[in-house]
Amino acid sequence: MSKGNKSKIDNLGRVVIPKSIRKALGIEQNDEISMYVEDNKLIISKGFKSCSLCGNTEVNYQLNDKLLCKSCVEGIKGL
Repeated sequence: MSKGNKSKIDNLGRVVIPKSIRKALGIEQNDEISMYVEDNKLIISKGFKSCSLCGNTEVNYQLNDKLLCKSCVEGIKGL
């Protein structure tokens, strides 16, 4: 399924997700969404993403298209 709309970002960095897209994703008021960059695209999905290395759901960093938690970043620094 492919849906598309144009939208502008306001002066506070906000953008409205159109009702048709929210409905297609099953997103309702107060639901959590996840935003990340993949292949130079902004990906918005319902729910959350996890660390690419350990699966931790508390993601603090993004390196290119990889999401990383603080613990894994600290572990990499210690190598």
